[in-house]
Amino acid sequence: MPRLSARVHLPSGRVARLSDEAARRAAAHARTPDVRPGGSMEALGILEAKDVARTDAGAPIDVRGLSLRDFHVLRALLVHAGVQAEAPAELPCENCGEAFRVAPSSLLEIAPFVDAELDDPELDAPFDHETAHVIPAIRVGTELARSIRIAARTVEEALPLFRAESAPTRITPALVVAMGITALGRERRASAIAKALAAAPDEAYQAVADCLYEAHYSARLVAVHRCAACGARNDLDVPWQREIPYEIGEPRKARRAFPDLDAFEAMVASAADRIYQARRVRNIDLIVDDGVPACDDGGEPLLGCYTPGGTDATLGIPRAPEIRLFYRTFQAEHRHDRSFDVAAEIDETIDHEITHHLHHLAGDDPLDEEEHAVIEKEAIRRIGKREAARRAGRGLASELAGFVRTTWPLFVIAFVATYFTFCR
Repeated sequence: MPRLSARVHLPSGRVARLSDEAARRAAAHARTPDVRPGGSMEALGILEAKDVARTDAGAPIDVRGLSLRDFHVLRALLVHAGVQAEAPAELPCENCGEAFRVAPSSLLEIAPFVDAELDDPELDAPFDHETAHVIPAIRVGTELARSIRIAARTVEEALPLFRAESAPTRITPALVVAMGITALGRERRASAIAKALAAAPDEAYQAVADCLYEAHYSARLVAVHRCAACGARNDLDVPWQREIPYEIGEPRKARRAFPDLDAFEAMVASAADRIYQARRVRNIDLIVDDGVPACDDGGEPLLGCYTPGGTDATLGIPRAPEIRLFYRTFQAEHRHDRSFDVAAEIDETIDHEITHHLHHLAGDDPLDEEEHAVIEKEAIRRIGKREAARRAGRGLASELAGFVRTTWPLFVIAFVATYFTFCR
């Protein structure tokens, strides 16, 4: 079990000094029957205990005065270090459906908080509390609200939300205020907003919850689990249990259905005829694969992939180049993104893979190099530059140690031969 980091940087720019010993001592007293294990109230009790959290100058931190973003980072670090308990999540892989069981916090990358690398323009961007953020329509009285405003909240202001985290989910005016929702469309009354959210379609409410997560949680509080079966990346919230409910309300009426396999294949064939002619290519096999999608090196399920032509290893006969589209990835994207345009994405994917084909024929594929560079850059963004350098150093040291372990007899033989030659 890792120890609680002694000095960490928070999203607001503040620095906190943490005592692992004091936190573990406080955790034993914070676990009471009326407090949910691993929850926000338990974290608050630990962080407010004597000597647990101090400023860089050594003064006790006013935990209740912290922004929710700062507080949730500290809470995530408590769970990551095992100071707070976390029940493992049992989930299916989003790509292949294979079940896995993992404690998300154990996979959290904490180096950016320790190394003061919270300067990524996307992951560390401040939330705009002054802007109305677009959401799917929610009926508020006789009007349809298509935007939401969320104010910053301190721990003190969010206490009603913390206290309700172990109770059955029900949106009340007090929780609306604690969440920081100041306007839903033109409506500003907390009672009317609570009533509208309670009756909101699932898709619309989940867009609100996403906005609340963005406002009150650092985007770095995500753990990545790679599926052992297919290699896909599964992103998991840390802490896994959050006080802002993600599912509530009535099911939304059915969206436009995703094309069945036959209809999808017909769309692909029609697009291919048009794009092959426009790009002046032919003799590239086109396959719609409805099995488990392949993943890129970063673990993202692919919409499509290109395989150069060659010789079949089994039959020893020439094999044509191939473009493969993964039906289930398109289906998943359509399910997760209400703006996903299936026909346009089919066109773009086929055109993209033809570009790979043409680069391959030319003997150099800069597009492939660019894609691998993006994957590497994304990994470094998540773990931090210093941690990436440390891991590279450990990898080099491990390779060197392995080299010495396997080749030391050769060094001994060379030394003995040199010794006897010198003696002669």
